Amino acid sequence: MAKKFKFKLDGLLKVREFKEKRIKVELGEILKDIEQTKANIDKAKLDIEECYKAQEAFLNEPAGASMVQFFPQFIEAKTEDYKAQENILYSLQRKYEEKRRELAEAKGDVKVIENLKEKNKTAFEKSTEKKRQEAIDELMQAKRHREKLL
Repeated sequence: MAKKFKFKLDGLLKVREFKEKRIKVELGEILKDIEQTKANIDKAKLDIEECYKAQEAFLNEPAGASMVQFFPQFIEAKTEDYKAQENILYSLQRKYEEKRRELAEAKGDVKVIENLKEKNKTAFEKSTEKKRQEAIDELMQAKRHREKLL
């Protein structure tokens, strides 16, 4: 039976591939968080706009002082929430870019090992084929030698 190709760095290759997959999962989670934060920002903007409209409608009617104070406080709270969400979004985007760099590095590591594996496999196949051809040539010489003797 022919000898099978065995790459000594297969374990390392699997570890690097696992790291690459883990980084991809983390990137997906970060993207999900970014989208959620953008949705929160849009909701905060919408809430602020609706509050201004409600305040205008409310001020056209006679109202108590406590209700008049509610609107500025609510708008201020929503504005603070909006600013906090903007900061979170900026932080997530920086984190996303950092993970993209990590992913590029991990892909490079995997590619280097895969190229080395392919190079070693090609060399192994050439060596195996050369040995096979030498054995065939040897058998052919032995056959010719026997035919000369007969």
